[in-house]
Amino acid sequence: MTFTVNTDELLVAYLDNELSTMERRELEERLNHDEHLAERLALLERSNLPFKTAFAPLLEAAPQSRLQAYLTPAKAVVSRRHLIAAAVSFLALGVMGDRAFMHFAQPEENWRALVAQYMALYTPETLVDTPSTESLENQLHTTGQQLGLALTSVKITLPDATLKNARTLAYDDRRIAQITWLDSASGPLALCITGNSGSPMAAQNEQRLGMNIVFWADKTHQFMVIGHGSMAQINQIAQQLQRGIGV
Repeated sequence: MTFTVNTDELLVAYLDNELSTMERRELEERLNHDEHLAERLALLERSNLPFKTAFAPLLEAAPQSRLQAYLTPAKAVVSRRHLIAAAVSFLALGVMGDRAFMHFAQPEENWRALVAQYMALYTPETLVDTPSTESLENQLHTTGQQLGLALTSVKITLPDATLKNARTLAYDDRRIAQITWLDSASGPLALCITGNSGSPMAAQNEQRLGMNIVFWADKTHQFMVIGHGSMAQINQIAQQLQRGIGV
């Protein structure tokens, strides 16, 4: 069964108790007879996200024009709830699976912009769970193998930040490794890595969607650190990760 944003919009409204009595009754009748729909509701419910409070402030900074262009025909009107449902759809892939797929309308879009759009949806609640040490090491090993890097928790330990997961995102035919931490002061933080077919590049700074970014490249990989800390803090973290990974 293929789930559309309209489906998720309805389910999010159900979880937020925003349906009318009739709409709620009709949906519950469908849930009683549609196993796949019930499983989709359970997936969204298990993500344990406070949808209204988590996404309300983020929608102002989220790529609304991109979501509108991707999800709707030209000149269509997108509701606030529709954007929340779209955000939940993207986020649920990352929260619930080891492999997520990012699909946007324009393949030539800068990969750092794609990562920023994805990271703008993260809240501390997104990263509340911490896998076991064995699970984290397995995730790092698998992620590193996919990009030809040796990754271990020892190499990427950060002060005042808890390592949360490592996974591979796929954008068209490009692999993007994403390693996330929850910083005790600034919240979600990530190191993202993808292949490099261009020249090496020294570290540079930029800002996207209210987040600070440090990015650089060696002969084989591109790297970026993205988070809500100050630029000085993100630069310090990037330097530590460069030394740890040896790039």
